[in-house]
Order: sequence, then C-alpha cells, then structure tokens
Amino acid sequence: MCKPEICAENFNPTLLYAYINMVNSESHVTLHTHDYTEVKIVLSGYFKYIIDDKLYEVAKGNIIIINPGVQHEKIIPSGVKVEEFNYGLTNIHFKELPENFLIEPSSLPVFTLPLYQPEIIKCINETINEQEKNEPYCDLFIKSSIMKLTALLHRGMTANKERTEKTRLDIQTSEKTNIVNDILEYLSTNYMEQISLYRIAHNMYLSPVYISKIFKEETGESPINHLIRIRLTKARELLMSGNMPIKTVARSVGYEDAFYFSKLYKKYYGIPPSMEKRSNAADII
Repeated sequence: MCKPEICAENFNPTLLYAYINMVNSESHVTLHTHDYTEVKIVLSGYFKYIIDDKLYEVAKGNIIIINPGVQHEKIIPSGVKVEEFNYGLTNIHFKELPENFLIEPSSLPVFTLPLYQPEIIKCINETINEQEKNEPYCDLFIKSSIMKLTALLHRGMTANKERTEKTRLDIQTSEKTNIVNDILEYLSTNYMEQISLYRIAHNMYLSPVYISKIFKEETGESPINHLIRIRLTKARELLMSGNMPIKTVARSVGYEDAFYFSKLYKKYYGIPPSMEKRSNAADII
C-alpha cells in the first residue's frame, strides 16, 4: 500500500477538541466508536486498551490513534490515575486512505516515538497555554500546534516504518542471537514492570511477529512465556524466603491482579501460592 501523503495543499483538518484528560478506574467508558479520528498521548499512568478486539498494554509515552468506526475501550486498574492529551480531527483527506483516517487500517494503533517526545510535549504545552490565555486568535494558534503535532506523529511513524523495513532487510542470522540476548536481558531486568510484546518491538524498531519468531527459534518459547517463567520463578523464591503476603509477591513480579497471579502460579507449579507458603512454614518449624 502506498504511503499516505501530508502536505500543506491537502492537509487542512477540522479540529473538534484538544484537552488534557485526567481519568481513573471510576471513569470507565464502555466499548464505543467515533465518526472522526481521535489521538491520545499518554502523559502519566498505565492501563489496558481494547482496540478492535485486540488488547494493548498502554503506559506513559504511548501514542494511540483511533480511526473512525474503530471500537475501543479503556480499562484502568484500581488505584491508578492516568493523564492524557486528547484531540479529535475530521475533514481529513489522505491519498490511499479512507475518509477521515489518519493511519492505515493495518497499522498498529499504539506506538511510541521517543526521539520526537520533546517536540510532541512542546506542541501539547503550546496548545494548553493558548487555551488558558484565551486571547484573540487563540483558536488559530491552537490549530497550528495540533497540525504541527499531527505532522510530527506522521514523520515519526514514517521514520519507524522505514527503519523497521531496513532492519528486516539488513538483519543476518548471526544478529538474531544478539537481538534475542537483548530481549532476554531486558526481560530479566524489567520483569516487575508492565511489559508487552508490542512494547519490546517498538523499543527495538522491529515488528512483534518478527521478534516472536526469532525468539522462539533461538529459545524454544515465546517472549511472553519466558517472561511468565521468570516472574513465577522469582515469585516462588519470595514465597519460600519469608512471610510476604501473596498480593505483595504478585506486585513484586509484575502482576497487579493477585487472583490472576494465583491461577497462573497453580497452573505452572501445580499448587496455589498460599499452599507454597504453608508448606514452607511447616519446613521451617
């Protein structure tokens, strides 16, 4: 598919809104769609997003683009506060794209652009400052900042796509081992954090499918299964080394949901973590 084109002659969208949104688990909105494109830039917090029946783990620094007609729903863990910058656009016309679409239908809706982060934040601050000042012609300045922000997002996505394609072409068999070793080190060091295959892929400028493929070829398991094994091994060490509550153990190894952690632990070891604790206490006595 041809790359969408952005230039001054064909890019003059209608800005519907732009604002900072503060939400938590009580701000839950059910599955819904829009007839316009919505852009979200996460400034703090973490949550899960269901987009077209696919689950994405989202955190600070992530950018989300929801095309018209795409079903989406945000799921925020209890106690977590999320700050995000939202804006909506319509009257968008790009070559090779459906009406009002900002990205290709096949593109990942959640991504990061670390190299462009300072410029993105600058555009957001300019928008908010103009809204707060509310001086004459502020609407023009706001639209200008949003158009610049949107162009930055496309520039970053294009650079990522070109970098990914180049990496796919240049990568040799010997380099696969280096990539897998980098992933292994990352998982071993950051297992307690919110990790997803998409996050690993974006950080390495590779596709999730490619990373999963070469990781399994080298290790015999998927990156996520390896992460689960690391987490549960660490959890067992914690359970057998003291009287740490199961909920605390779960959070220490990257699981906010203690019930889910317990089910996973039992499936992996054959006994629930509570029994592991009791067995260990009996051994000490």
